[in-house]
Amino acid sequence: MGLLQRMELHPRPLVRAALTTAGVAGLVALGSRGGRWLDPALLGYLLATLFATFGIAYRYWDWVDRPPTWMYFRHTLKTLMSPKGFTAFFKMGKAATDQIVLQRFIEKRSLKRWGAHFLLSWGCLLGFAITIPLVFGWVRFTSAGLDATRYQAWVMGVPAFTFPLDSLIATVTFHALDIAAVMVIAGCALSFIRRHQDEGDTATQRTDLDLMPLLLLIAVSVTGIMLTVSEAYLQGRNFHTIAYLHELTVILLLLSLPFGKLFHIVQRPAQIGVKLYKEQGEAEGRVPCKACGAPFIRANQRRDLEELWNRLDLKGATHAGGRFHHLDLCPRCKRRLVAKSQSKRLGGGFDPFHGMPLPTEPIPDATTWSSK
Repeated sequence: MGLLQRMELHPRPLVRAALTTAGVAGLVALGSRGGRWLDPALLGYLLATLFATFGIAYRYWDWVDRPPTWMYFRHTLKTLMSPKGFTAFFKMGKAATDQIVLQRFIEKRSLKRWGAHFLLSWGCLLGFAITIPLVFGWVRFTSAGLDATRYQAWVMGVPAFTFPLDSLIATVTFHALDIAAVMVIAGCALSFIRRHQDEGDTATQRTDLDLMPLLLLIAVSVTGIMLTVSEAYLQGRNFHTIAYLHELTVILLLLSLPFGKLFHIVQRPAQIGVKLYKEQGEAEGRVPCKACGAPFIRANQRRDLEELWNRLDLKGATHAGGRFHHLDLCPRCKRRLVAKSQSKRLGGGFDPFHGMPLPTEPIPDATTWSSK
């Protein structure tokens, strides 16, 4: 029963995911001139990408529809549409540079962790940025007329630029995926080394969430590099077999995107809005604890939490007076209330916080706080 409940699909995210996938399919038809510029050899990649689009869109919209997540999104949209929107855009751009481009939030934890994450993320993003336009028929390369020494690049069916086959731009263009593959393999290697050396990561890692995505990324990267090796150094021997293996690994990766750890690539940009929310809350000030008087919660967060708890009908958070006791106390005072409740239950046999300041309002029922 629990598994069926977890697999339940919600109608609104389902409709939004279907519309998102239909929109992407429309862009494919538009950019490929009605499908005329689609490469038949890439049809499997295209179908897997559309499936992944539906899965990612469904999970993303379902995540956004959650009351806490939607409050962050609503606040971000409201801020961007306000007179302070220009300043907010500037702050979000600065935060995006720090957290997404440079990924400084990981550097603070460990240089090795940052190196692994940086190589993996940018290797994957580079690979997707090249592969998706090719699969969708948005970008293609042909000979420049009758000149066999030059290539013509086409973007959305429109001629963009030409370049000679023996130029640096040709080398970088035709081997960009190999560069991305090397970055991914290096990032996976660093990640495996760190997981082997870090006892905490070793104890908490899971095969399905932590190890399998890395192994799948390595398989995609290695088979992709093998295609180049076969074509450049082995006169094309076993090229078709390697191509099928590469296609299989890429399709498996695409199908796993909505369900695995790599989904956080889609979620991560939303963290920029959260950072903006926190900065505005700090500027507004913090609300003091009703027990000890120490500032502990941002004013905007306090208001939004009360609204959220009302929406979710969390009646266990209030006491007889109807006030939100749980939201008005700092973590230390919450622990003190739990200890007081336990002491009351044990008839005074346990009170480590005797004599410490507590709220003047009535203490909630012992069983209520004990269950928290």
